[in-house]
Amino acid sequence: MVAFGQKGRNKMKALAIKYRPQTFDDVSEQESIKIILQHQIETKTFKHAYLFCGGAGTGKTTCARIFARELNHGTGGIIEQDAASNNSVDDVRKIEQQAKTKALDAEYKVFILDECHSLSNSAWQAMLKLIEEPPATSIFIFCTTDPQKIPKTILSRVQRYDFKRISQQGIVDRLQYIFLKEQETEKDYYYDKGALEFIAKLADGGMRDAITLLDKSLSYSPELTEENVVKALGTVDYEEMIRLTEKIITNQLKEAVAILENIHASGKDIKLFLKQYIKFLLDVDKYLIGCDWKYIRLPKTDSNREWLEWIDDTDRYDNINNLLRDLLELDGDIKYSSAPLYDIEATILTRDGFDFGSCEDDDV
Repeated sequence: MVAFGQKGRNKMKALAIKYRPQTFDDVSEQESIKIILQHQIETKTFKHAYLFCGGAGTGKTTCARIFARELNHGTGGIIEQDAASNNSVDDVRKIEQQAKTKALDAEYKVFILDECHSLSNSAWQAMLKLIEEPPATSIFIFCTTDPQKIPKTILSRVQRYDFKRISQQGIVDRLQYIFLKEQETEKDYYYDKGALEFIAKLADGGMRDAITLLDKSLSYSPELTEENVVKALGTVDYEEMIRLTEKIITNQLKEAVAILENIHASGKDIKLFLKQYIKFLLDVDKYLIGCDWKYIRLPKTDSNREWLEWIDDTDRYDNINNLLRDLLELDGDIKYSSAPLYDIEATILTRDGFDFGSCEDDDV
């Protein structure tokens, strides 16, 4: 499959923006949170300070925007600020000045502070005073992926909601909806469900990441298949990892070293490769203990299934398991290494029970 030029798509908004939820009904999952927020709006029992926390792409900021819009019946009054780049005490004082005046076009001013864990200690102290004695027409919604970094004095004064990672099926359903909407104007679009499931696995519970991956895949080809998704994203070369694993577990260490040297010579980040390889081995390990494919990121292709069955038939679970354990230990030690390739090679070559064999100059 050759990548094609989609001139029309280049002029469109990114899918993550185009299909950003506009109502609570559009938001995937998070049912209990949506019900509570909607009830508070209907009964006017909303609070002056909220904390929305959870993983990236789980709907925190989106729900904050929807809550603010519905609170003001679709009018203005929303002031959104990225705390990662506006994290000083002076930035909070500006918010304080804004909060003292009523919005001209809405009943309430709703301040949404994204990545609020980035606020400095002095900024949090200023914010504490603000939410302890909040202006009557101001509401604050703090959004974060790291609630453990927020001072306890703040946590005790906000109403907290924990957003769960979106389930794989929830992501697949949303991606399918988006794809079918796009297919209405892009008639040459085609997909198989396995490709959507693979994207959902890669997104790891984050809807925004999943939609971004779908967007990138469609920029590569109108045919959304697992093979094309892997080619489009280009983050993991599974064939390379399969070859490397085969060489290691069959004691062909000279060939294993050659593969690692080629990976390094190609310019790839060897530390990143190690992390990806560990995830790959974990998938293999999970398959060998009988886990369902939905828990495995490896694309569900015929060749991958045949290879995993070969691994299973040869009873190499202990070998794979030990290799995974050794590389996990290495990953914890390699963070500040100036020669990570040598660390990886040394770990593989010094594993118990291996015969180095000869070092003849044969082609790999």
